[in-house]
Amino acid sequence: MIKVYKYEGKDEEDCLTSCIEELDTYACDLFVVNHEEEDKFWIEVVKKEDITAFIKEYLKEVLTKMNVEINLEVREDENIFSVTMVSNNNPVLIGKEGKNLNALQFLLRQALTNQTGLDIKVNLDASNYRAKRVKNFEYQIKNIVREVQKTKTDTKLDPMNSYQRRIVHSLLSNFSNVTTESVGEEPNRCVVIKYIGD
Repeated sequence: MIKVYKYEGKDEEDCLTSCIEELDTYACDLFVVNHEEEDKFWIEVVKKEDITAFIKEYLKEVLTKMNVEINLEVREDENIFSVTMVSNNNPVLIGKEGKNLNALQFLLRQALTNQTGLDIKVNLDASNYRAKRVKNFEYQIKNIVREVQKTKTDTKLDPMNSYQRRIVHSLLSNFSNVTTESVGEEPNRCVVIKYIGD
């Protein structure tokens, strides 16, 4: 069970001061969500160590039922919890095109939301499966960008999810002579790589 603490005050600093004193901790060790209504301000707080412990316990319980043994590591950066798993049965853990991994990530996020009522971001990876796919995806996008720069012709990419579009926008911010724009509606939203010249 993850305990959610609530503090009211005149502003975020006032609430955080009370919270840090009562919990005898540091702000960097807390997951904080701010709320404001007219003249009322409050925060909801969860200890990051409690989130990490829940993630480990939840995944071990679910994967034990699937007869999959894992070792896992949880890291937190800017309120995103990244979980790296190493398994005795990666094909079952990952599934075809990562479907089992995606489903497990969805279940974990839902369990965290049910426990806390808060939107806690979690990214699961198994034996660097996702990291390798991202690297391959970035390689393909870089090749397309070079082609756009060479031909000076805009290119519309295939529809992608928001995570993939974010990767493209971030990656292309480092390239000269091109810009990106997301167009269309979900689930057919895609990125257009535009040549903008020198």
